Amino acid sequence: MNNFLLTVGWWNFGGSLVMLCTLNEAFGKKLYNEWTKIFKTEFKVDYWSKFWLFWAAGINVIFGLVNIMAVKWGYPEIKEFLIYTDIASYSAFLLLAVWGHIAGRCGSGIYSVYMIFTFWITWAVMSLQSD
Repeated sequence: MNNFLLTVGWWNFGGSLVMLCTLNEAFGKKLYNEWTKIFKTEFKVDYWSKFWLFWAAGINVIFGLVNIMAVKWGYPEIKEFLIYTDIASYSAFLLLAVWGHIAGRCGSGIYSVYMIFTFWITWAVMSLQSD
């Protein structure tokens, strides 16, 4: 459980920094439209996307730090609860990615998102079974 919580915690913390970097529209376009090709539609930074990016980055920072700190706290019940929360979160993200793909808003890079979210879900389930 500890390895999973630390790794996913740092992943979320790092991801929040990437999200904040996408407040720069030029970087966001490069990241989402050119390099990863996750979005088919052009990435734009307007009022609502700024709101969403700050909200998501803030939640990721908190979520990441809680996952990391849970290892230090050492309470198995909290660790297990957080892993279930991670599974629920990544499952919701996976469904959102499927919805975006079906709606035609995502590009070929969405397949990497499927692999990443499936990886986290699988590792989380395996972590619950191993401890």
